[in-house]
Amino acid sequence: MNNQTFTDKYYIDRNNTSSIKWSRGKQMNCLPMWIADMDFRCDDRIIDSLSDFIRYGDYGYANLPEDYYDTVIAWHKKRNHVTYQQEWFRSSKGAVDAMYQVIHALTKEKDCIMINTPLYPPFRNTILAARRRVVESKLIDTDGYFTFDYADIEKKFKEKKVKMLMLCSPHNPVGRVWKKGELEELFALCKKYKVLICSDEVHSDIIMPDQTFYPALAFKEYQDRIISIIAASKSFSLAVFSHSHIVIANEKLRNRFIAYQQFYHTGGINVCNALPTYYAYRYGEEWMDSLNNVVFENYHYIKDTLGSYLNMTSLEGSYLLFLDLGKYNDQESASQCLIDHCKILTNPGEAFSKRYNNWVRVNLATSLDNIKTAVKAITEYIEKTGK
Repeated sequence: MNNQTFTDKYYIDRNNTSSIKWSRGKQMNCLPMWIADMDFRCDDRIIDSLSDFIRYGDYGYANLPEDYYDTVIAWHKKRNHVTYQQEWFRSSKGAVDAMYQVIHALTKEKDCIMINTPLYPPFRNTILAARRRVVESKLIDTDGYFTFDYADIEKKFKEKKVKMLMLCSPHNPVGRVWKKGELEELFALCKKYKVLICSDEVHSDIIMPDQTFYPALAFKEYQDRIISIIAASKSFSLAVFSHSHIVIANEKLRNRFIAYQQFYHTGGINVCNALPTYYAYRYGEEWMDSLNNVVFENYHYIKDTLGSYLNMTSLEGSYLLFLDLGKYNDQESASQCLIDHCKILTNPGEAFSKRYNNWVRVNLATSLDNIKTAVKAITEYIEKTGK
């Protein structure tokens, strides 16, 4: 379906709901374009299937649908050309919880773990909460196109004796979908220095139409050191159900992880929370493709109208745009500048790395009308500054 038809059918007014994103916006009298969830409801078949489950009224102990794993595996094989095995799967209460468990299970206290910044804050916070040490390798920014600094990564792998790399793929907030060659070079360094790879791939369904996503576990040569985190939560805006998977091909690593989950009793699956993922992967492909087209259109509208004024990331994946207010920012934080002058609520860039206080993260998973409202407010502010 075309973008307007999709928006007309699936856009929802969240102003009078319990939405964190829109409640904060209403409280601050701002258009909310911050927290990473969507302003679109799921495909009707997903909603109807969940409604049927609720209406039937059987809320006792339950198994997953018999074809649950077949459905999840088929989705990723068709869309991302990776073949998972059912025995590789473990479950957790969301991606951040999965990261925390992976770090605890497969590294030791005071081990060094690398992140590539700017980066979604829970990566750093989770490492520190687990009493490990953060090793930061800054991404190279070339006019909004971010790449790995391989020389810096190798230097720190060697000097800091890094035990794990926390990879964000696609990357939040810079929107990169890493190319095959980029990942091969990175994984070769991990193999050389015996570094495990934890690849957070929860945005992997939100890929712009001109890009190709490469799952970490598709690189068979490096499977023995890779742990992938996958979920439908970002793809279909299912965050309220708190469900994700940890996928581990290496049997020894997987057994270590299973032993950790058994000891701390963290590996159970809430069937009610898993069903939305199942239904989304059964029925949601057309919806997913349409959503990606809407995000792509929103991105190009911002790029075409604000690109001559502002530096921004080249959006390849996710629905999150990193935007640089640069010389137009008159506050310590660009996010505060947008609140004060444009009545737009965004995520502050300094949350992703201290040096990015002139940047904001903007959520594009909304209607084009909301995008136009935001662009108009920013354009008027820029013109008013006379810069």
